[in-house]
Amino acid sequence: MPVQQLTTSDGVSINMFELKSGGGRDLLMLHGVGRAGRTFSAFAAMLPDQLRISTVDFRGHGHSGRADSNYFVTDYVRDAIAAVKAIGRPTIIYGHSLGSLVAASVAAQVPNAVSAIILEDPPSKPYWDKIETTNYHPTFVAMRQWASRTDLSASEIAAQLREVPMKPTPDGRAVKLGDVRDAVSLRFTASCVRQLDPNVMKAILEDDWLAGYDIDSILPAIRCPVLLLRGNTALGGMLPSDDADRLVGKLHDCTRIDFAAAGHLLHWQARVDASQQTSVFIESL
Repeated sequence: MPVQQLTTSDGVSINMFELKSGGGRDLLMLHGVGRAGRTFSAFAAMLPDQLRISTVDFRGHGHSGRADSNYFVTDYVRDAIAAVKAIGRPTIIYGHSLGSLVAASVAAQVPNAVSAIILEDPPSKPYWDKIETTNYHPTFVAMRQWASRTDLSASEIAAQLREVPMKPTPDGRAVKLGDVRDAVSLRFTASCVRQLDPNVMKAILEDDWLAGYDIDSILPAIRCPVLLLRGNTALGGMLPSDDADRLVGKLHDCTRIDFAAAGHLLHWQARVDASQQTSVFIESL
């Protein structure tokens, strides 16, 4: 698996590596906050063999460098632009969550370097503005608490994450993170948390993570085809239907697919359907 160490415009070292070594189109995959590029390993295996699929660990994640307090969405855009430049030819970008916000900005900023983008459940600003009312907030707090704890194993951190209290169900039943996440998912999250800079979560919990990121000006500037994969908000999706309507309305060429049976992690929870939709979209380009 070829690995490159890139340097961003602000001097951060970014770990970039291949998930598939096809000789056709290039596909760059961008992960969500708190995860790492390897989140796409199984998903990438289901995409067309002719693709050359690369991914990165964003700054503060995985094997990439730390960046002090530079963990705003606009900072992660620098990481992706460095990756696109390293690829050196027009690239399809697939982004999940944070990665989808970054993919959109890269497509707007360097349009000649991006041939298409695939947005997996991008968090809308109205949704993000009320993140403290969702179950993501206690999860982010726990991830910050256990970030960079390399003195603990993935299984030990997973055991701690399993006990994180979630918001009560509508009928008043108390639930924990382990009640809504399977054991393997928790273990993978824990493995990523061990490599996570706590300041990544500080930017989300204490700062204005979206500062300087203007989605309303970014979307109309995107000229390439877009595939929008939207999760069910009742199951944890971050893009309400009305917000998705507005997003699609600002794009020149967008195909939207809604997943009724999966939430935010479509490349994990709906791997087969999401990979099929992604593959056919790529074949249409």
